[in-house]
Amino acid sequence: MERKRIDNRRIIILYLLITVLVTWLCQFMPILIGMDVENTSISSFDYSSIFFGIGGVMPSLVGVIFVFIFYTKEGIKDFFKRCFVPCKECIAAILISLGLICCEVAVTQLISKGLDAEALGFEGLKLIIKNPLYFFYFLFWGIISGPFSEEFGWRGFLTDRIFHKEKLLQISLFIGFIWGIWHFPLYFYPAQIQHDWFLINPFLGLSFIVSCMSAALVYTAIYVIANRRVFAIFFLHMFKNIILTGAMIYPFSDTYSVVVVPVEIVMDVLFYLIVTRTKYYKRSLENVSDYDGLK
Repeated sequence: MERKRIDNRRIIILYLLITVLVTWLCQFMPILIGMDVENTSISSFDYSSIFFGIGGVMPSLVGVIFVFIFYTKEGIKDFFKRCFVPCKECIAAILISLGLICCEVAVTQLISKGLDAEALGFEGLKLIIKNPLYFFYFLFWGIISGPFSEEFGWRGFLTDRIFHKEKLLQISLFIGFIWGIWHFPLYFYPAQIQHDWFLINPFLGLSFIVSCMSAALVYTAIYVIANRRVFAIFFLHMFKNIILTGAMIYPFSDTYSVVVVPVEIVMDVLFYLIVTRTKYYKRSLENVSDYDGLK
Protein backbone atom coordinates (compact mmCIF):
# COMPACT_ATOMS: atom_id res chain seq x y z
CA MET A 1 0.00 0.00 0.00
CA GLU A 2 2.85 2.39 0.86
CA ARG A 3 4.57 1.62 -2.44
CA LYS A 4 1.43 2.52 -4.41
CA ARG A 5 1.09 5.82 -2.53
CA ILE A 6 4.67 6.79 -3.37
CA ASP A 7 4.24 5.69 -6.99
CA ASN A 8 1.07 7.74 -7.25
CA ARG A 9 2.90 10.86 -6.05
CA ARG A 10 5.64 10.32 -8.60
CA ILE A 11 3.07 9.83 -11.35
CA ILE A 12 1.38 13.11 -10.39
CA ILE A 13 4.67 15.04 -10.37
CA LEU A 14 5.69 13.53 -13.71
CA TYR A 15 2.29 14.39 -15.22
CA LEU A 16 2.52 18.01 -14.08
CA LEU A 17 6.10 18.49 -15.27
CA ILE A 18 5.49 17.00 -18.71
CA THR A 19 2.19 18.80 -19.22
CA VAL A 20 3.35 22.26 -18.21
CA LEU A 21 6.84 22.16 -19.72
CA VAL A 22 5.81 20.69 -23.08
CA THR A 23 2.94 23.18 -23.36
CA TRP A 24 5.28 26.09 -22.65
CA LEU A 25 7.87 24.74 -25.09
CA CYS A 26 5.32 24.36 -27.90
CA GLN A 27 3.51 27.66 -27.36
CA PHE A 28 6.63 29.77 -26.84
CA MET A 29 8.31 28.24 -29.91
CA PRO A 30 6.58 30.50 -32.51
CA ILE A 31 7.57 33.56 -30.48
CA LEU A 32 11.16 32.43 -30.02
CA ILE A 33 11.70 31.73 -33.73
CA GLY A 34 10.03 34.96 -34.81
CA MET A 35 6.79 33.71 -36.33
CA ASP A 36 3.80 36.02 -36.71
CA VAL A 37 1.53 35.45 -33.70
CA GLU A 38 -0.52 38.65 -33.98
CA ASN A 39 -3.78 36.81 -34.69
CA THR A 40 -2.92 33.32 -33.49
CA SER A 41 -5.63 31.31 -31.77
CA ILE A 42 -6.88 27.75 -31.86
CA SER A 43 -9.00 28.60 -34.91
CA SER A 44 -6.69 31.02 -36.77
CA PHE A 45 -5.18 28.28 -39.00
CA ASP A 46 -1.85 30.07 -39.40
CA TYR A 47 1.44 28.23 -38.99
CA SER A 48 1.95 29.37 -35.41
CA SER A 49 -1.47 27.97 -34.49
CA ILE A 50 -0.02 24.47 -35.02
CA PHE A 51 2.38 24.99 -32.11
CA PHE A 52 -0.33 26.80 -30.18
CA GLY A 53 -2.80 23.96 -30.66
CA ILE A 54 -0.34 21.17 -29.87
CA GLY A 55 0.61 22.87 -26.62
CA GLY A 56 -3.04 23.40 -25.76
CA VAL A 57 -3.92 19.70 -25.90
CA MET A 58 -1.13 18.56 -23.58
CA PRO A 59 -3.25 18.23 -20.41
CA SER A 60 -5.61 15.77 -22.08
CA LEU A 61 -3.02 14.07 -24.29
CA VAL A 62 -0.60 13.41 -21.43
CA GLY A 63 -3.48 12.38 -19.18
CA VAL A 64 -4.77 9.79 -21.65
CA ILE A 65 -1.26 8.46 -22.29
CA PHE A 66 -0.69 8.09 -18.54
CA VAL A 67 -4.00 6.25 -18.20
CA PHE A 68 -2.91 3.68 -20.78
CA ILE A 69 0.52 3.34 -19.19
CA PHE A 70 -0.32 3.22 -15.50
CA TYR A 71 -3.94 1.98 -15.30
CA THR A 72 -5.27 -1.55 -15.29
CA LYS A 73 -7.72 -2.59 -18.00
CA GLU A 74 -10.54 -2.00 -15.54
CA GLY A 75 -9.08 1.41 -14.71
CA ILE A 76 -8.92 2.37 -18.39
CA LYS A 77 -12.52 1.29 -18.85
CA ASP A 78 -13.58 3.32 -15.79
CA PHE A 79 -11.72 6.40 -17.10
CA PHE A 80 -13.44 6.43 -20.48
CA LYS A 81 -16.80 5.61 -18.91
CA ARG A 82 -16.47 8.67 -16.68
CA CYS A 83 -15.57 10.78 -19.71
CA PHE A 84 -18.15 9.65 -22.25
CA VAL A 85 -21.04 7.94 -20.48
CA PRO A 86 -23.45 10.32 -18.71
CA CYS A 87 -25.41 9.38 -15.62
CA LYS A 88 -28.49 10.85 -13.96
CA GLU A 89 -26.28 12.94 -11.68
CA CYS A 90 -24.72 14.52 -14.79
CA ILE A 91 -28.00 16.13 -15.83
CA ALA A 92 -28.28 18.01 -12.53
CA ALA A 93 -24.59 18.95 -12.67
CA ILE A 94 -24.90 20.33 -16.22
CA LEU A 95 -28.00 22.38 -15.37
CA ILE A 96 -26.36 23.76 -12.23
CA SER A 97 -23.30 24.69 -14.29
CA LEU A 98 -25.39 26.48 -16.90
CA GLY A 99 -27.30 28.35 -14.20
CA LEU A 100 -24.10 29.55 -12.55
CA ILE A 101 -22.56 30.78 -15.81
CA CYS A 102 -25.74 32.62 -16.81
CA CYS A 103 -25.84 34.27 -13.37
CA GLU A 104 -22.22 35.36 -13.75
CA VAL A 105 -23.01 36.87 -17.16
CA ALA A 106 -26.05 38.70 -15.75
CA VAL A 107 -24.20 40.12 -12.74
CA THR A 108 -21.22 41.17 -14.85
CA GLN A 109 -23.48 42.94 -17.33
CA LEU A 110 -25.51 44.65 -14.58
CA ILE A 111 -22.31 46.08 -13.12
CA SER A 112 -21.03 47.02 -16.58
CA LYS A 113 -24.28 48.80 -17.43
CA GLY A 114 -24.06 50.65 -14.14
CA LEU A 115 -20.71 51.97 -15.38
CA ASP A 116 -22.38 53.14 -18.63
CA ALA A 117 -20.98 50.32 -20.74
CA GLU A 118 -22.53 49.08 -23.97
CA ALA A 119 -25.05 46.25 -23.95
CA LEU A 120 -24.03 42.71 -24.82
CA GLY A 121 -24.25 41.93 -28.52
CA PHE A 122 -25.45 38.29 -28.31
CA GLU A 123 -24.23 37.79 -31.88
CA GLY A 124 -23.76 34.07 -31.35
CA LEU A 125 -27.35 33.60 -30.20
CA LYS A 126 -28.59 35.76 -33.08
CA LEU A 127 -26.73 33.60 -35.58
CA ILE A 128 -28.23 30.44 -34.10
CA ILE A 129 -31.73 31.94 -34.27
CA LYS A 130 -31.19 32.80 -37.94
CA ASN A 131 -29.59 29.46 -38.77
CA PRO A 132 -29.83 26.66 -36.16
CA LEU A 133 -26.89 24.87 -37.81
CA TYR A 134 -24.62 27.44 -36.18
CA PHE A 135 -25.41 25.70 -32.88
CA PHE A 136 -23.24 22.79 -33.97
CA TYR A 137 -20.48 25.16 -35.09
CA PHE A 138 -20.33 26.79 -31.64
CA LEU A 139 -20.74 23.42 -29.95
CA PHE A 140 -17.74 22.05 -31.87
CA TRP A 141 -15.40 24.93 -31.04
CA GLY A 142 -16.76 25.14 -27.51
CA ILE A 143 -15.89 21.50 -26.86
CA ILE A 144 -12.54 21.54 -28.69
CA SER A 145 -11.19 24.78 -27.21
CA GLY A 146 -10.87 23.70 -23.60
CA PRO A 147 -13.07 20.78 -22.60
CA PHE A 148 -11.53 18.09 -24.83
CA SER A 149 -8.05 19.60 -24.91
CA GLU A 150 -7.80 19.93 -21.12
CA GLU A 151 -10.40 18.07 -19.08
CA PHE A 152 -9.34 14.49 -19.83
CA GLY A 153 -6.22 15.58 -17.97
CA TRP A 154 -7.07 18.16 -15.29
CA ARG A 155 -10.24 16.47 -14.06
CA GLY A 156 -10.27 13.03 -15.69
CA PHE A 157 -6.73 12.10 -14.65
CA LEU A 158 -5.23 14.59 -12.18
CA THR A 159 -8.26 15.24 -9.96
CA ASP A 160 -8.96 11.53 -9.81
CA ARG A 161 -5.37 10.78 -8.80
CA ILE A 162 -5.30 13.26 -5.89
CA PHE A 163 -8.98 13.12 -4.93
CA HIS A 164 -9.50 13.07 -1.15
CA LYS A 165 -12.89 13.78 0.39
CA GLU A 166 -11.37 15.54 3.39
CA LYS A 167 -9.05 17.80 1.36
CA LEU A 168 -11.15 18.99 -1.56
CA LEU A 169 -10.50 22.68 -0.89
CA GLN A 170 -6.72 22.24 -0.92
CA ILE A 171 -6.87 19.95 -3.94
CA SER A 172 -9.02 22.41 -5.89
CA LEU A 173 -6.79 25.39 -5.18
CA PHE A 174 -3.68 23.41 -6.08
CA ILE A 175 -5.09 22.25 -9.43
CA GLY A 176 -6.43 25.75 -10.10
CA PHE A 177 -3.00 27.30 -9.53
CA ILE A 178 -1.30 24.81 -11.86
CA TRP A 179 -4.08 25.37 -14.38
CA GLY A 180 -3.53 29.13 -14.17
CA ILE A 181 0.25 29.13 -14.67
CA TRP A 182 -0.15 26.55 -17.45
CA HIS A 183 -1.78 29.40 -19.44
CA PHE A 184 1.38 31.56 -19.10
CA PRO A 185 2.31 31.60 -22.84
CA LEU A 186 -1.11 33.09 -23.70
CA TYR A 187 -0.02 36.39 -22.16
CA PHE A 188 2.32 36.76 -25.16
CA TYR A 189 -0.33 36.18 -27.84
CA PRO A 190 -2.14 39.43 -28.80
CA ALA A 191 -5.33 37.61 -29.83
CA GLN A 192 -5.74 36.04 -26.37
CA ILE A 193 -7.76 37.73 -23.65
CA GLN A 194 -4.99 37.14 -21.08
CA HIS A 195 -2.75 39.40 -23.19
CA ASP A 196 -5.40 42.14 -23.22
CA TRP A 197 -5.99 41.90 -19.48
CA PHE A 198 -2.29 42.23 -18.71
CA LEU A 199 -1.97 45.31 -20.96
CA ILE A 200 -4.95 46.95 -19.27
CA ASN A 201 -3.51 46.28 -15.84
CA PRO A 202 -0.86 43.74 -14.80
CA PHE A 203 -2.84 43.02 -11.65
CA LEU A 204 -5.91 42.23 -13.76
CA GLY A 205 -3.79 39.95 -15.95
CA LEU A 206 -2.39 38.05 -12.99
CA SER A 207 -5.84 37.82 -11.40
CA PHE A 208 -6.64 35.36 -14.19
CA ILE A 209 -4.60 32.82 -12.21
CA VAL A 210 -6.78 33.56 -9.19
CA SER A 211 -9.86 33.08 -11.37
CA CYS A 212 -8.55 29.65 -12.39
CA MET A 213 -8.23 28.77 -8.71
CA SER A 214 -11.77 29.96 -7.95
CA ALA A 215 -13.09 28.17 -11.06
CA ALA A 216 -11.39 24.98 -9.88
CA LEU A 217 -13.54 25.14 -6.73
CA VAL A 218 -16.63 25.06 -8.95
CA TYR A 219 -15.19 22.29 -11.13
CA THR A 220 -14.52 20.14 -8.07
CA ALA A 221 -18.03 20.70 -6.73
CA ILE A 222 -19.54 19.74 -10.09
CA TYR A 223 -17.17 16.77 -10.25
CA VAL A 224 -18.58 15.56 -6.92
CA ILE A 225 -22.22 16.22 -7.85
CA ALA A 226 -21.70 14.32 -11.14
CA ASN A 227 -20.13 11.38 -9.26
CA ARG A 228 -16.69 11.79 -10.86
CA ARG A 229 -18.13 12.00 -14.37
CA VAL A 230 -15.94 14.23 -16.53
CA PHE A 231 -18.80 14.27 -19.01
CA ALA A 232 -20.48 17.01 -16.96
CA ILE A 233 -17.22 18.96 -16.66
CA PHE A 234 -17.00 19.20 -20.46
CA PHE A 235 -20.20 21.23 -20.42
CA LEU A 236 -19.14 23.47 -17.53
CA HIS A 237 -15.89 24.34 -19.34
CA MET A 238 -17.77 24.89 -22.59
CA PHE A 239 -20.29 27.20 -20.89
CA LYS A 240 -17.44 29.29 -19.48
CA ASN A 241 -15.72 29.49 -22.86
CA ILE A 242 -18.60 30.30 -25.19
CA ILE A 243 -21.00 32.10 -22.85
CA LEU A 244 -19.16 33.96 -20.08
CA THR A 245 -16.41 35.39 -22.31
CA GLY A 246 -17.29 33.86 -25.65
CA ALA A 247 -19.22 33.90 -28.87
CA MET A 248 -22.73 33.56 -27.45
CA ILE A 249 -22.73 37.06 -25.97
CA TYR A 250 -20.08 38.75 -28.12
CA PRO A 251 -19.41 41.59 -28.71
CA PHE A 252 -19.21 42.89 -25.18
CA SER A 253 -17.77 46.16 -23.93
CA ASP A 254 -14.25 46.72 -22.68
CA THR A 255 -15.84 47.32 -19.29
CA TYR A 256 -17.44 43.88 -19.33
CA SER A 257 -14.12 42.20 -20.19
CA VAL A 258 -12.54 43.86 -17.15
CA VAL A 259 -15.40 43.38 -14.70
CA VAL A 260 -15.93 39.70 -15.58
CA VAL A 261 -12.73 38.57 -13.83
CA PRO A 262 -13.53 39.82 -10.30
CA VAL A 263 -17.20 38.87 -10.70
CA GLU A 264 -16.24 35.34 -11.70
CA ILE A 265 -13.87 35.00 -8.74
CA VAL A 266 -16.41 36.24 -6.20
CA MET A 267 -19.33 34.23 -7.57
CA ASP A 268 -17.28 31.04 -7.95
CA VAL A 269 -16.19 31.27 -4.32
CA LEU A 270 -19.75 32.00 -3.15
CA PHE A 271 -21.04 29.09 -5.21
CA TYR A 272 -18.53 26.73 -3.59
CA LEU A 273 -19.23 27.97 -0.07
CA ILE A 274 -23.00 27.70 -0.51
CA VAL A 275 -23.25 24.48 -2.52
CA THR A 276 -20.79 22.48 -0.40
CA ARG A 277 -22.91 23.17 2.65
CA THR A 278 -26.11 21.80 1.17
CA LYS A 279 -27.49 18.37 2.02
CA TYR A 280 -27.58 17.59 -1.70
CA TYR A 281 -23.84 18.10 -2.07
CA LYS A 282 -22.99 16.29 1.15
CA ARG A 283 -25.08 13.32 0.03
CA SER A 284 -23.34 13.40 -3.36
CA LEU A 285 -19.95 13.44 -1.65
CA GLU A 286 -20.87 10.41 0.45
CA ASN A 287 -21.95 8.55 -2.68
CA VAL A 288 -18.86 9.37 -4.76
CA SER A 289 -17.36 6.12 -5.93
CA ASP A 290 -13.76 5.57 -4.86
CA TYR A 291 -11.87 3.57 -7.47
CA ASP A 292 -8.11 3.39 -7.85
CA GLY A 293 -7.31 2.25 -11.39
CA LEU A 294 -3.53 2.05 -10.98
CA LYS A 295 -1.72 -1.15 -11.82
